[in-house]
Amino acid sequence: MIDLFTPFPCLAVEASSAPNLVESDAGKINLETIVASIDDFFNRYPFFVAGCTFIWLVVIPLVQEYFKKCKFVSAIDAFKKLRDDPDSQLLDIRDRKNLKFLGSPNLKMLKKEVVQVEFTEGNEDGFVKKVLERFKDAPNTVVCVLDSFEGNSMKVAELLFNNGFKEAYAIKGGVRGQQGWMAIQDTLLPPPVHINRRKKTKASQNLSTNGNGAIQQNESNDETALSPDIPAVGNQKTENGQVKRSAESNLEMKNGSVASSSPYPNYPDLKPPSSPTPSKPK
Repeated sequence: MIDLFTPFPCLAVEASSAPNLVESDAGKINLETIVASIDDFFNRYPFFVAGCTFIWLVVIPLVQEYFKKCKFVSAIDAFKKLRDDPDSQLLDIRDRKNLKFLGSPNLKMLKKEVVQVEFTEGNEDGFVKKVLERFKDAPNTVVCVLDSFEGNSMKVAELLFNNGFKEAYAIKGGVRGQQGWMAIQDTLLPPPVHINRRKKTKASQNLSTNGNGAIQQNESNDETALSPDIPAVGNQKTENGQVKRSAESNLEMKNGSVASSSPYPNYPDLKPPSSPTPSKPK
């Protein structure tokens, strides 16, 4: 006889899969419940949610940036650090060409000296070695990095901070930038720490103008040193290897007249005589 109470295999499979469907439905209902609860919380306390979001996205990053020990600082903040912190020092990383044109700030009033070490790309290890030789107590030193603009100052600050310096700051704007040292020195910095342009010394000639506005070169005692091999011309006389202008030549220069370069100065038209009847000389 057939056992009517024996379940068929297909029914057994359906019966075993039914609890899984129930469990999945239960999980889906729980997820929807959680989402609905969160949405309800946001609707009930919108200001609390907005405050938490503001703190997370704005306040915390600002606090982290404020206490960061390697960052950009303005030129006036860098000066305040150099003035108030005895462990702070100024590092000028410009090359010799820029230093020759614009020197470093004078920190004698702060009883400090500017350390000058040129930074070049690709020689970071050598640069760090030179800097560490100049700063004997790097773990307790706060260094402010000065460049022409902002080119390498932040890179150098990070490099020095990672190599043992207590703090490292890059001066925003450098020396010649929009908000750099020279841009604010006339209004915010004391005169002793100003950066002044160095004048170029060149051998200049003394020039003067005569009565007619012509420019002529001044000569001491109207004498010009010439080589003995150069003969005197025109109204000039030689004395001991010196060429001396005559009084007539000086008078012509004062009156603004120009001596003729024609080889026939005694003829009226300053031209060579023509044949067969040349003009008579004066």
